[in-house]
Amino acid sequence: MTKGQIRACWESGARDVTAVAAATRATTGCGTCRDAVEGIVGWLCEQEGVSA
Repeated sequence: MTKGQIRACWESGARDVTAVAAATRATTGCGTCRDAVEGIVGWLCEQEGVSA
């Protein structure tokens, strides 16, 4: 999973980690990337003024 893939998912409407996970399977394996995914989603929401 890359930041670009997460951003593309976010731009398609996934506005929280659960939605990103459903669309990309990020965080659904070992889960070690969950903090990173949460951080990226939070940052994207901040940039766009969207509530996470």
